[in-house]
Amino acid sequence: MMDKKLHKSYRYKGTMLILGLLLAVFGLSFVRVHDLGRRGQFSAEEVSANVGNENRSLAPDFSADGTFSSHLPLVIIDTYGEQPKADSVWSDEKGYRVPADYDPYAYGTISIIDRQDGMNTLSDDPDLKSDIKIRLRGNSSLTFDKKQYFIKLVNEDGTKNEQNVLGMGKEWEWVLNISQADKSLLRNYMCLNIASKIMPYVPDSKFCEVIMIKDGKSQYQGAYLMMESVKRGKDRINIAKYGSNFKNNSYILRRDRYDESAVLLNNYGSENGLTPNFIELKYPDADQVSDAAVKNIENEISAFEKAIFSKDIEEYYTYSDYIDMDSFIDYFIINEFFGNYDSGYHSVYFYKNGGSKLRAGPVWDFDRAMDNFNNSAMMLDSTAMHDAPWFRQLLRDNNFTEALINRYHELRKTILSEEYLFSYMDETIEFLGSAQQRDWNRWSYFYEDASVTDEKDDPVVNVQTNYADEIEKMKKVIHIHGTWLDENIDSLYQYSEFDGTSIKSGLFYTAAQAVLGNESAWLSGVGAILFIVVFMVSVILIERN
Repeated sequence: MMDKKLHKSYRYKGTMLILGLLLAVFGLSFVRVHDLGRRGQFSAEEVSANVGNENRSLAPDFSADGTFSSHLPLVIIDTYGEQPKADSVWSDEKGYRVPADYDPYAYGTISIIDRQDGMNTLSDDPDLKSDIKIRLRGNSSLTFDKKQYFIKLVNEDGTKNEQNVLGMGKEWEWVLNISQADKSLLRNYMCLNIASKIMPYVPDSKFCEVIMIKDGKSQYQGAYLMMESVKRGKDRINIAKYGSNFKNNSYILRRDRYDESAVLLNNYGSENGLTPNFIELKYPDADQVSDAAVKNIENEISAFEKAIFSKDIEEYYTYSDYIDMDSFIDYFIINEFFGNYDSGYHSVYFYKNGGSKLRAGPVWDFDRAMDNFNNSAMMLDSTAMHDAPWFRQLLRDNNFTEALINRYHELRKTILSEEYLFSYMDETIEFLGSAQQRDWNRWSYFYEDASVTDEKDDPVVNVQTNYADEIEKMKKVIHIHGTWLDENIDSLYQYSEFDGTSIKSGLFYTAAQAVLGNESAWLSGVGAILFIVVFMVSVILIERN
């Protein structure tokens, strides 16, 4: 029989060993925390608080008098008869949009009525008023009657007038969004808010109703989202300002269509035809950034691309030196789950803060998500993001794929669950209340048009002609595609070529990465070292006894 003292010693040392293992593997799990700082436009108690007190009346021509009221903020824009224009025009000769040779901005005023008691009447004194410059925004949406706008708040002398618009922080550049293509009014609002719960710096948005002053009349334009634009700032993407040290600078990039007025990178992927479209430098501005800084950014992106396209396993795995893996995983999941298949190619943002790694995001533009292309139906029983630039190459890494799959299943238990999402949709619809019906009435000739045909002139069955059917379609997409992903997301392993366990410190790296992700690579090393030290000390103590 074992001596009691020896048994006690072994039990103590064994306990220490277990505690050491737990500390090494789990003790660092707190590191994967994002500063979300988000946000909810309304509480459950506010959902139907003031809807019944509205004066909803609009004239047959959709003009409103001073008694018109809404529980949503009212945004009144007067450009004194001048029409906002797009900042680019289509060139048949070049086959893409080119910068306009005119000033696209109309000059006028914006007034925002946003009473704290929740009821806003057109005759009320505005809570915010400013001079503005306003132009049209978008690409395909430029052809719609319900326009989207880019707005700059300015002083009388044309300088920036930063204002805290609808509680979203002080800025001078804002977006009035909701594409006419999204008759639900929900896609951007819901997807951005859901994304904000797992990713930092997602643009904030608030519902409002827009009135344009035309020929002396207040013309109702429908329900919109007042949104933050994607840019650097204290209340936007809060990264360090550009400075003279070009080797350690912060920047924001966007993959999108060719823009001859933009600072486009001559990166490895573009130069060798490996990636579609172009990467544009969004921050710093073109008139700020030096040639040396642009070259350094090109070198950083090219080094990452050379790694992910490499056939050599050791060179391939250097990709983790350049990007934050967690952010790319979350970006993939949000866009794949909601079927936002434009995201891999257009309006794809990335940012880097000083000496940190490149992060994917913020997410942007979900108006075509959840099966919202009239001339083609979303493939609900497959993935699409696996083919998106960079992501296809990242899936070559078995570890990246495994982390993505685990993260997906984690999110499906919470904010991507059907229960959560359907409740979110229902509460948002209830909050919109009569504003949704007013918007539908305003644009019903478009929303109810079922005459859309495909390239063969066959009727398109993907068009819903009433609001309830549109919402039901969105819920059906979430259910069918989500269920398919639950059962088949492991199919992403088919794209894996490399298992990098032996490349990065073996078992210890893998254990740390499972907890931390690539977000903090140096902490992986710390975890591995701590694991080894505790383990060896425990073994030595046991052997001594």
